[in-house]
Amino acid sequence: MIGKRSVLLTGALAVILLVAANTRTWVNGSVTDAVLQGAHTAASGSKASPALLAAALVGAAAVLATLTTGRVARWIAAVITLIAGVVAVVAVVVVVRDPVKAISDVATTMTGHTGDRQVTADLTVWPWIALLGGVLLVLTGALAIIGARSWAGLSSRYDAPTAAKATRRSDWDMLSEGEDPTDRPARSDTIDDE
Repeated sequence: MIGKRSVLLTGALAVILLVAANTRTWVNGSVTDAVLQGAHTAASGSKASPALLAAALVGAAAVLATLTTGRVARWIAAVITLIAGVVAVVAVVVVVRDPVKAISDVATTMTGHTGDRQVTADLTVWPWIALLGGVLLVLTGALAIIGARSWAGLSSRYDAPTAAKATRRSDWDMLSEGEDPTDRPARSDTIDDE
């Protein structure tokens, strides 16, 4: 359960749920005031909870970093994943606890004024799906923190190539070290004629 594959799958599912819920209608309701006079209003996830998409994107990046970086960066990314999940959960809970405020905010945006008005609001299933995504992102961060200790890094094929160490010294290096490069035996590049 704490392996890289589990973390990847849980994190991917969490981000998919959060991003999908962000575009759907979270709250349906009606607003009755002097301007709207009983207009039907709906609030999508992006309007009801603007922090949700940011938390999902940060969580996605942190999950990838957790799976692909070295030991210290892996711990930092796992903690960021956990924090992104907590932010997503809090952003959803705020809407679930007060859906009337989400509809009121949409109505204020539509009319440009606040004042006395009667608001009714009903939640759809999408805030609950977003809450599930946030909880899964928290779980992903927790699994990564627990399992990161036993994970191996990427294989050496992903390492940057290193330059081969030079074995032959140049004439300039020899002169710098106090040796005369002309004192060594010369190679014979010609064949003696008989």
